[in-house]
Amino acid sequence: MKRPHLIFLNGTSSSGKTTLALALQKAMPEPTLYVSVDKFIFMTPDHVLKDDAVRPSVLLPLISAFHRSLPLIAQSGFPMVIDHVIERRDWMDEIAEALRGYSTCLVKVTCPLPELERRERERGDRKIGLAQWQLGVVHGFCDYDAEVDTAAATVAANVEYLQALARAETPPRALAEYRERRFPHAVNLVNPVRASSD
Repeated sequence: MKRPHLIFLNGTSSSGKTTLALALQKAMPEPTLYVSVDKFIFMTPDHVLKDDAVRPSVLLPLISAFHRSLPLIAQSGFPMVIDHVIERRDWMDEIAEALRGYSTCLVKVTCPLPELERRERERGDRKIGLAQWQLGVVHGFCDYDAEVDTAAATVAANVEYLQALARAETPPRALAEYRERRFPHAVNLVNPVRASSD
């Protein structure tokens, strides 16, 4: 089975990842899966999500399970658009290992802080200040293959750009290079492809 191409969107809450991912999914010529960390998070009961003392003990193993699920979903053979907020180095490590052997284009999704804060207020379902905190964290763990600004460009323009990335013959390198730096001698037992061959 041909390895699917994965578009991995990383950005803060309210940066427009979901809107962009769903629009890209709709525009793709072949059936494409939208895979979101939020779908895993919101399997958790609402009262747990609102409990600061309990929430981390539930979400941390659940998010790790999300990372481990990615290659299993990719084995379906369909292209994937992955929507995530990478807040921790160990999450980045888990993602890099899980997606060893898969062509994965890491995309930095950006938006200026004033616009993030405006969207956050209008949504009404996010803790005020979350996007500002995440802005100083989520882009600090890796380099990217591409970047989109959801305030500076339209959804249509960003979708067209991401479609061009998906069609590109040159393979993305950011995730493979991250893996080579972090785990230069490691071999994934599930997908035993050497990092240097990604």
